[in-house]
Amino acid sequence: MLPAWAAQWMWEDPRRIPYLLAWKHRRQRTWSDAVRITRLRPKTHLPEADAVEITRTDGSIVPIYLAWPSQPKGGRILLLKCWRCQKPCRALYGWKIGDDGRYYKAVLGDWQCRRCAELRYSSEGGALVIRGGIMSRILRHSLPNYSPPRPDNWLPYVFTSLDDASEAFSGG
Repeated sequence: MLPAWAAQWMWEDPRRIPYLLAWKHRRQRTWSDAVRITRLRPKTHLPEADAVEITRTDGSIVPIYLAWPSQPKGGRILLLKCWRCQKPCRALYGWKIGDDGRYYKAVLGDWQCRRCAELRYSSEGGALVIRGGIMSRILRHSLPNYSPPRPDNWLPYVFTSLDDASEAFSGG
């Protein structure tokens, strides 16, 4: 997940330097992905032309346009535009649903909204409740429903310095 707040930190930094965003694997606590986010120089001074560039470790580059809607009590907030549907979102996702014929699996995507990436929350459809139903029938014994803990958000670590990033990466 690429949250808009991370892009806003980079956008509002007066040094105008690129930021490094990195994600740790949830279970193994190893680094699983990293991207560089930089400002794109607009050819015009219109706010609709504001954009950032996301560069992955494999060299792929995706430009993301920014939206600055006004807030009801004044001010404005940064949202990221999905490149497919052009809808402003609070976060974009670097993975999408792939189909290998029998199963759906997550595959690398081009930073799009949750709907365009066809991603679903684990709580949709009762996936967070393991029901005792079929096991109760097989064992002929009533088993209670079990609710495992809700998964954590997978937010990036944000680095403004390569020294800080290399220290974090070497520390595991």
